[in-house]
Amino acid sequence: MILICTHEVAGPTGYHKSVVQLANGLQAAGYPVAVLGFLGGPGVADRMLPLWPLDNGVPAFTLRSLPADGGKLLHRNVHAELSGNLGALRYAFTANQLAALRQLNESLSAEDTIIFTAPLQPLVFQHALGDDQRRPGTVLQIHGDYLHHDELWEPLQASRGMIDRLQTVADGLRKQFIPLFDESDVVFIPNFPGEGSAMVQRTDREGVNIALPASYQHRKNQLDAVRALSLIQDETVHLTLWGSINPRNPYYVAVRDLVESLDLTERVHMPGFGTEQDVYASADIVLMTSLSEGFPYPLLEAMYQARPTVSYDFDFGPREAIEDGASGYIVPLGDVEQLAARLAELAADASLRDRFGHRARERFDQHFAPAAVTGQYRRLLGPLGEPIDLARVFATDGIEPIRVDQISHQVKHTGGRRAHRVTVDSPVRLYDVQVDGEEHAVNATVQVRRGATLIQFEGDGPLVLSYTTSPGSADRHYLASITAAHGLEAAAHLRRDARYGAGLPSVQDTVFATAGGTRSLGGVSALTRLARRAPRDVSWKVRQVSSTAVARRRARKELAGSTGAARLTPSAHPTDTTEPAAPLPPKEPSSAAQASASAAQDPPSGPADAGTAPVGTVPTRRLIPSPLARLGSSTASSAVRVLGTMAKAPAARTRREIPRHPWFPITAGTDSFGTPINQVGGVQVQNSGSAERPTVSIRGEYDWVLLRDGASQRRIQPPFSYGEFFDRICAAERDHGLFDITTRDGVHVWELGRSALIIQLAEAFGYWGAAGAVGTPVKDIYHGSKRLTTAPAAKRVVFDYVRRGQSGYRTAAFRDEETLFVVQPDTDGYPEVNDTDLVVPFHEYYLWRQSPGRRFEQLRIPDVDARPFEEAISDALGIRVDLGDHLRNRLVKFLDEREFFTPVFERVGPQEVLIASSHWWAGIAAAAARSGAVVSDIQYALTSRYAPSFWFGGTPHHGASRFYAWSDFWAERTNVYQEHVVVPRQQSELSIGGEGDPSVVPAWDVCIISQPRVLRRILAFAADLVGERPDLRVVIAPHPAQRTIIDDELAAAGLSDHIAVARDDTLATIRQSEICVGTFSTSMWEAAALGRPTYVIPVPGHEETLQDVAGGLFRLAHSPHDLVPFAVPDSRREIFGAG
Repeated sequence: MILICTHEVAGPTGYHKSVVQLANGLQAAGYPVAVLGFLGGPGVADRMLPLWPLDNGVPAFTLRSLPADGGKLLHRNVHAELSGNLGALRYAFTANQLAALRQLNESLSAEDTIIFTAPLQPLVFQHALGDDQRRPGTVLQIHGDYLHHDELWEPLQASRGMIDRLQTVADGLRKQFIPLFDESDVVFIPNFPGEGSAMVQRTDREGVNIALPASYQHRKNQLDAVRALSLIQDETVHLTLWGSINPRNPYYVAVRDLVESLDLTERVHMPGFGTEQDVYASADIVLMTSLSEGFPYPLLEAMYQARPTVSYDFDFGPREAIEDGASGYIVPLGDVEQLAARLAELAADASLRDRFGHRARERFDQHFAPAAVTGQYRRLLGPLGEPIDLARVFATDGIEPIRVDQISHQVKHTGGRRAHRVTVDSPVRLYDVQVDGEEHAVNATVQVRRGATLIQFEGDGPLVLSYTTSPGSADRHYLASITAAHGLEAAAHLRRDARYGAGLPSVQDTVFATAGGTRSLGGVSALTRLARRAPRDVSWKVRQVSSTAVARRRARKELAGSTGAARLTPSAHPTDTTEPAAPLPPKEPSSAAQASASAAQDPPSGPADAGTAPVGTVPTRRLIPSPLARLGSSTASSAVRVLGTMAKAPAARTRREIPRHPWFPITAGTDSFGTPINQVGGVQVQNSGSAERPTVSIRGEYDWVLLRDGASQRRIQPPFSYGEFFDRICAAERDHGLFDITTRDGVHVWELGRSALIIQLAEAFGYWGAAGAVGTPVKDIYHGSKRLTTAPAAKRVVFDYVRRGQSGYRTAAFRDEETLFVVQPDTDGYPEVNDTDLVVPFHEYYLWRQSPGRRFEQLRIPDVDARPFEEAISDALGIRVDLGDHLRNRLVKFLDEREFFTPVFERVGPQEVLIASSHWWAGIAAAAARSGAVVSDIQYALTSRYAPSFWFGGTPHHGASRFYAWSDFWAERTNVYQEHVVVPRQQSELSIGGEGDPSVVPAWDVCIISQPRVLRRILAFAADLVGERPDLRVVIAPHPAQRTIIDDELAAAGLSDHIAVARDDTLATIRQSEICVGTFSTSMWEAAALGRPTYVIPVPGHEETLQDVAGGLFRLAHSPHDLVPFAVPDSRREIFGAG
């Protein structure tokens, strides 16, 4: 067996990536592999879900939670027994962790190998073993320069006896370790290449893009990259700096300021962390400006992706990877002018880039491909060996005498001390009770009263309580902890009965609505909290702007002191190390694209010549005002906003949460599309919950997702189809009368959030993906004079639909001289408000909602008792439903709309108010009804038996009573309205069947009609289509919300060369196609109305089409071979009222 040791399993650096790729590569070679994380954050699951996908066949463990000696030392798994610092690296290991290393040694044999990836690991292993004999073989993998880094060299020397052989990732590193090791025991094997098994397709973009993937730190030297770009006159050449961003990182600030001072903001892009797909989809040239490295991954990735590389001649890597003048260019360190010249030469010659890229790939295949690297590892590691089940090695008997629910706690403050009383309500007798602090034990008194044990003591946390069940026994059990915040915690990972679902209450499979927005604060308590918080908030603000000022000063020092890399060549004692930094980073990022920059350090600036301007820079730079100068006004504004801040509930997206094993965090997984978890656009998984209630949160579009932890692999999937889910919701609404439950003020609160809730729960179950970033963000910006509160009188008022493309037809029939239109913002603000006096913007309402007075009123709105709704829906779905503050948020929105628009309607005096999608604007409907107007709904999308906004399990009270439908065809598919009026769509393309000119030859064999929430399933079908029927001409008609992202999505799916993107609107594309295929988009019915054979991909939500599948209007497409022409029935002429 091969056990790979790492500081953290997850992290944003090349070190972390190399660990994952090493595990994956050896697993693919047939070796039984496991990964063990030594360090991490305060929680046992922190830093355990890698940014790069770990193979599902590789179990990963954390030393922080493994129960040694059958769990008998778990009570000693809080306070450190061994701690210290190695440079910036802080480490601490408990008695349980050291015992776990001894137990691990005993479970391995000479046939097994431990691969250490940093010198701290063999040093700790050596300390743990003491006089015990080491059983397995060992290899230390070297990732960078040790000779000039005492914090690496010294622990290496100290642990020399624990290391059999060294493996360097760059050939130039070998000589550092000879003669400390025999030359034959120091071998060079490059890193396994990156996670992608397929070439990343370039997306079509104008100009040439230079990519530099690296964390923002002094050693990576992005400043020279920016300076080089400033010397390239061709403005179509751009630079993308990929790397995790911390806004307070002085080096990042220095780079950003240099970009601004050189007026390069339009040419330099800093998008944050990027996967290989992100980086190489847009990269034409790869650039490396580092001062020193081990063997940076971008050199490998660029070769694999056939991209030419321009690199400084640093130690170590460029000369191993780049064939100078054939696959890229190597430039003397610090020569910015030559760097710019080489980049400009490649940027100007596409054929040269292609030739260099082709040679780079040849070089990769010869020396760095997985097969070549695997062969070298086989020679190093020998035979494959046998697997060892480490979960079984560290098993316990699963028995704890005291249940968590039998433990309670009280704390009192007396005379400046905290007195704790822990009560154990159990007949089990507790002996030898101990209360252990970080440095010494705390005296405690123990009493038994009426079958309960009382433990009393004084002290501040963290404290650990333990006991035995018989006098003098060495078998000690963990009871509970007192945290640093002085509360009681029964950490699940410290109990021998740790299991899936552990916690109080026990963790259940749960779906959550979104959380966030405002929350209720009682008047007196709110003011009390304000008084308590104000001094702390002001002092926090001082600290915040002070730290920002420090970052600015350091950034200026970087810019002033860094005059090109020529003056930054590594000294005898470089300031940076390629080994990982401090093991106490921010929280685990929710996704790879959002990973935080925890690895960037703050090294001292290099030497500089006073008065010398950096190469390629402008001598002067814009002055940036000190944040401290704005402290007074900022503090005053903060005081005004304190209540608003207090009113904000923590934001959380809709998700599904399942139990997590307390000892074994999730470390890998794959979804039903074959995509590893936590990749951009895929299923997002987090180790969540708390030490007492560990959970796993899941969100994204999937049929199933396979989750891997150290003990098992679990397959998670929705419990039923979308259709059954919707039917169960409607049944619960009927059976429990949810539409009739009101607040104390008579508001029927369920209907306010019902439509949104169904969509959210559908997302939580994995039926649909989130549609959070729908198209280009709108701009609620308006500087004109029009106001809702001064709007003119009108016979009708129409609230227009939020435009997302070709949607003007929805309200076109209502435009006349007697109708006032209230319009929503779009991507350009409110461009149409000046068309006539009868168009006013929504802007005033949005401003009013955010005003301090209104925000204070929002605080006074009481909470909504969600329990009857949660119980009804949970019972119907057979899974726990947590609505959080969803219903209260909808109530706040409803009351805001009703309060604002009631006087507006009283002034305008309409006879009718028409709202596109009225159930999403129930407060406006209620205000209109108050003013005596008829409230009507304008059809904006398809209606069906399964549409969340058009089919209800009860009778709504606050919405519209009249429905303006496109035809009777649609009006019959909703049970919401008392009456309907037919207003045919005003689109000539749909008139009289829309057959079009029969002489026109269709441009496309198949048109794929896209839909945002099920895009992954649509692209999966599209991949099968072009794979199984490559002769077809296929085009995809993107939903308007997808227009800006569809090229990237096709590239990520490897479909760019096989599927065209429609440049015309969807209707025009349908008319140019022989057959259409899609899901539950309104455009499906448009295709049928135009006489096109239309097929439905059976994705969640396709139930909306089944009535028309049964009627012959559509057919189901279970596979690409189902797509054959058929005669569309004449019922198509009834769809849009034009027949």
